[in-house]
Amino acid sequence: MSPSDADPGDRVPKEGPALTREIHEVQAIFPSDATLQEAMAQLAVAGHDRADFSLPATTPPASEATPEHGAAEPYNDDDNRQIRTLHASGVGSAAALAAAGVVIGTGGAAAPAVGAALAAGAGGAALTEAGSHAADAAQHEAREAAAREGRLVLSVRLRDPARADETIEIMRRAGATRAEVVRRVDNAIDSASWTG
Repeated sequence: MSPSDADPGDRVPKEGPALTREIHEVQAIFPSDATLQEAMAQLAVAGHDRADFSLPATTPPASEATPEHGAAEPYNDDDNRQIRTLHASGVGSAAALAAAGVVIGTGGAAAPAVGAALAAGAGGAALTEAGSHAADAAQHEAREAAAREGRLVLSVRLRDPARADETIEIMRRAGATRAEVVRRVDNAIDSASWTG
């Protein structure tokens, strides 16, 4: 007897993945970028994953509105410094390898020209560094403007809802003027629970 010949009442339906689940977050309002930076640092020290931090826009433009209300990834000074270092060291390494290849390939005759080119490359890295500092300053000013308007919000997704009180306390110690637990439903399909 084939499966299609079986009595429909004999079939056991497969249970599919849950389509909704509750997400627990703590959201707090900060009076300045400095207090926000301190909260992110203290939360990381307490074991929170930085991937769970976001800066939800309190009133995003319609073109940027998402189910999470236009949330952006927060970057702090350490992140920005690491990005600048990565860019500068990557450019420097590539230039050094290219220069070494040219010098070896010419038997050393091109060494003076390669030295001048490397010096020019160092100047380019300095320009990249300056541009990055300007972007950091713009980000800082945008956060300060949001803080002045009471709209500088840090959201921390709680992988363990039992950590809500601890998270609120850390945020308040860092300077949050208001902190509260927010629960929302995530309608994303999670294939981790699929069985077939």
